Amino acid sequence: MFKQVDFGNNESSSIGVFKNENGYTAMTFSKSKDFKTEQGALSWLARQGIDISELN
Repeated sequence: MFKQVDFGNNESSSIGVFKNENGYTAMTFSKSKDFKTEQGALSWLARQGIDISELN
């Protein structure tokens, strides 16, 4: 579940939850944190002020 933002100058950034070999990584534009569960990652994003309903 993530959202990619295109800045229009050949640059883009993503926010959301990404699966990796150790579990999940939650990323905002300025922070990231690893979690064992997807729900834990989504909860952390919500606490960071990210509207998780907008994520794919």
